[in-house]
Amino acid sequence: MSVWKGAGREPRSLILAWHAELQKVAARRSDRVEMRTNRYWIAFRSQTQRRAFAEIRPSRRRVEVFILPERRNLSDPAGIARSAPRTQGWNWFRTKFHVVGNGHTKAALSLIRQSYESPSRATHRGRRSRSGGAHQSRLAVN
Repeated sequence: MSVWKGAGREPRSLILAWHAELQKVAARRSDRVEMRTNRYWIAFRSQTQRRAFAEIRPSRRRVEVFILPERRNLSDPAGIARSAPRTQGWNWFRTKFHVVGNGHTKAALSLIRQSYESPSRATHRGRRSRSGGAHQSRLAVN
């Protein structure tokens, strides 16, 4: 079963609305935002930048979102962003937040948009290898 089927009606409509708004932002930059669905998450990916900028994990009642920029680099008047633990977000998504029908849908869209617009060079940090001991650096290719 895909994550899309397990999501509730409100989280699904919220994600579709975010995707539609991000498409408008991307179109102004001659870009396109793809929505890729997996068994556990949905990724928003910039076609031109060739990178995912948000990982979304919907459930029946809420949406958990991981984005690239660090919390301190975001404009977050609603205060919904939290630092992502290194064990979550695949170790390159630095910030996470939850949306639970709490009126923060516009704030969430603003944070996702900031992730889309964030520079790609500053988004990667060391990532643990599967063996757990050594670290591998990810370098931006220009």
